[in-house]
Amino acid sequence: MLTHIWARNLACFGDAEYRVDLAPETVIIGPNNVGKSAMIAAFNFLRSNPLQVGRVSYGPAWKTTTYDWGDFRSIVHRHDVDRTIRVGAGLKDMYGNPSEISAEITRGATESKLVGASRDSDLRRELAGIWYLRASRSEIPSRMQVGASGLYTLWNQPIEADGSNAITYLLERFTSRDPRWQIAEDWLKRVTPDLSVLKSPLRGNIASVETTDSGFSIDVNMAYQGTGIQKVLSTIAALMFSPEGSTIIVEEPEIHLHPRSQEVLVDLFNLAVNDWKKQVIFTTHSWDMLLPFVSDIATGSPRGEAHIVAKPENFKLVVFKRVGDNIKIEELRVKGKEFMYLRDYLKKLWG
Repeated sequence: MLTHIWARNLACFGDAEYRVDLAPETVIIGPNNVGKSAMIAAFNFLRSNPLQVGRVSYGPAWKTTTYDWGDFRSIVHRHDVDRTIRVGAGLKDMYGNPSEISAEITRGATESKLVGASRDSDLRRELAGIWYLRASRSEIPSRMQVGASGLYTLWNQPIEADGSNAITYLLERFTSRDPRWQIAEDWLKRVTPDLSVLKSPLRGNIASVETTDSGFSIDVNMAYQGTGIQKVLSTIAALMFSPEGSTIIVEEPEIHLHPRSQEVLVDLFNLAVNDWKKQVIFTTHSWDMLLPFVSDIATGSPRGEAHIVAKPENFKLVVFKRVGDNIKIEELRVKGKEFMYLRDYLKKLWG
């Protein structure tokens, strides 16, 4: 599990330690251009680099696999090439043992190091349990050759960050005997009630994932469904099939989703944290993604029994905002807050 991420002299972050402390279910909000994506990119940069216990690594990979940072000048704060970028993250294994990874980036050189973990294999296992899905994900292909998913990236994260191999990932796990497949099917149906089943017709060595549209009584390839359904599929697959204890980071999961479907996704996040012992971290610009938490944790109107309620002890709302020329990161405590206070605060924050 990720416990925190920090950055200095990266993008909009100046020469101080800008840190995000994370809970089992963490929501990160703020207007555009205040460093939310830069902070996640900092962690993905660390994850892209070869870290070895007991030694310092020099000259690792410059670019992350999910963000193109360009050259040093393009990402250093104020384009000041005499500064040193520092990024780091904390992790905690299933036994509560902490590890700290960090990197220093100067013009033409990078140095990364590891503190706390006892073995390389321990660190690799923890990093392999952290999956990331970026905001603008690619539409899924209409069909894929079975077994053609290619090499995994990001410490063997099986789903690409853009969601482009979500279908292949599901094909490799399709079996009606796997209870998780049925659960994934049920949650997709909650997002769009007209979709009744997920199935995988195999034609030679070419396969796809199709749904039965009860409204038209026909089978529809997932690639021909609406953009919102395509994009939510990778999120459902990651939450459903990742191992217990995994961390799932999703940027703006609400993209292309109807407000009602956004609440369904919040219910699934809550279920993954409460019952499946997973960590969910997501950024959002949507009031409809936050409103369920206001009802569950603050003093909003209680949601119906069909919904899965967030637990206050698992939840944290982190706010990124600009104060003058600086970025401020703070926790917005939700428990016990009045609905109108939170609404007015977020209205002012987002403008």
